[in-house]
Amino acid sequence: MNTFKRIHKKKNREHGVALIAALIALLLISAITAGMIILSNTETNTSANFRDEQTAFFSAKAGVEEVRDRLRKNATNTLRTVGTLPTALPGAGANGVLYILNPANGEVVAPWNPGNKYPDNEICKENNNIPCSSGLPTGGGWYTTTTASPTYAANPVYSWKWVRLTLKQNNSLAPYYTNGNSATNSQVFWNGTNECLAASPTCNPVQLPVYNVTALAVTPSGSRRMVQSEVAEDQLVFQAPAALTLDGKGDSYGGGNSSQFNVDGHDHPGCGVAATGPALPGVGVTNPVDVAAVTAGIPSNRQDNYTGVDGTTPDVKDISSTLPSNMQSVSALQTLVSTIKNSVTQPIINGPATNPSNMGTASAPQIMYVNGDLTLDGNYTGYGILVVTGTLTAKGTSGWNGIVLVVGAGNAQLDGTTIWNGAVLLANTKTGLAGNLNVLGGTTTGINGGGNGGIYYSSGCIAQASTLTTFHVIAIRELMN
Repeated sequence: MNTFKRIHKKKNREHGVALIAALIALLLISAITAGMIILSNTETNTSANFRDEQTAFFSAKAGVEEVRDRLRKNATNTLRTVGTLPTALPGAGANGVLYILNPANGEVVAPWNPGNKYPDNEICKENNNIPCSSGLPTGGGWYTTTTASPTYAANPVYSWKWVRLTLKQNNSLAPYYTNGNSATNSQVFWNGTNECLAASPTCNPVQLPVYNVTALAVTPSGSRRMVQSEVAEDQLVFQAPAALTLDGKGDSYGGGNSSQFNVDGHDHPGCGVAATGPALPGVGVTNPVDVAAVTAGIPSNRQDNYTGVDGTTPDVKDISSTLPSNMQSVSALQTLVSTIKNSVTQPIINGPATNPSNMGTASAPQIMYVNGDLTLDGNYTGYGILVVTGTLTAKGTSGWNGIVLVVGAGNAQLDGTTIWNGAVLLANTKTGLAGNLNVLGGTTTGINGGGNGGIYYSSGCIAQASTLTTFHVIAIRELMN
């Protein structure tokens, strides 16, 4: 009996162990669950913060891209209007800094005001000529403003608050000098290949301004990002070898009987630019055989109408030793015209075509690409760059101011009354030489009828034409803000 009682008491002492174990397990599970919830919330907050930071970053880039696009002459709400685009270095007057403002409903964006919610706390680090106090800009008279364009607005509106547009000043971000030159008051230019200073020989013959585009974006939750980009107008690298270049072997040339039709390699004023460059050959070919062939195609009583580099007539020269690399082969010329094709200012025209509707004006030159034959008949004068892959036929008093590339068939038939200012190049890339498509074939040129037209070299018209309408990014960086 006593043994039974001892066993029973022992069992009673073990009552509740399962409950304690269950409570401990529940406590552990609860702790794990709470940890997972905290971790999940942390991940969510981290993701939300990252997303907000990225929203601010890409909003700032959106502001930069809007301004870059509005630098185009033919853009909606272009910034190229008189009195809008900066024409002086920052601090040299009201036209040194342009702010493009993008306020949300009911808020005031005034980056020049140190008490504003969105001050420009970067400009004082880049320039010593802006009035600053405690690292923030003050005063007035050194900036102008405009507003964001509704053409580029998204829904919801991007959170960039302002974009600052200035001409790039050398050494604005010391010690990052341009070409090792630490002159701080010099403007930086683009020569088609790299940045340069106006006083540097590397800036010739093209000098296009480099702009700094700086944007600040602030999201509703307070994330701030600042992005800065350097941009310059796109430039076609085109060096005219002659007023009329016949780029191939086996050229055929019929000079016509017009007593007033001239091919002149002297630099003529044109397209609003005075002549500044040295003379070029009137006609340039790529081998001595074609020099003789083209000379023979000019009537003997009209050879004095072909003038150029050295005063001899007819001025037909072998330019093979000075021919630019982008004109020396079929592939190089195809690359050149493909570059132009990618920059057209209007849809590509499939030939045969006659008198296209928009051939440009002196203030708004065009880049026109005709895939096939083109006929200009009547009083039609174009401005800019014209590429024709088939035969170019020009009649009446038509013509072109700028660059004309007849690359493909390499065939041009021109009335003696037509006028061409700039440079004309013909190249046969289709038939090749003796069936070899890798070698440029012979071109065909005919000057038909009388008239007082001609082909006149003009570096001014070439410069106007080769300055494209778009702006490219030279460099982009995020600024610590």
